[in-house]
Amino acid sequence: MKAFNNQGELTGEITTGLTDNGDRITANTLYDRGNPVMQNISIRRSDGTVETTNIIGRKILP
Repeated sequence: MKAFNNQGELTGEITTGLTDNGDRITANTLYDRGNPVMQNISIRRSDGTVETTNIIGRKILP
């Protein structure tokens, strides 16, 4: 899902995916004038544990 401001610029994006072993990966990316400012990556494992990583100033997942 993508979010845009009133000028049509991309301001946020949420992507979700599944791995072969049942893990769910969610990436939430915030943009400023089209440049990635922050990305939050959460991995929910099939056993219920959650791992979260915050990236500042760039993004590492599409």
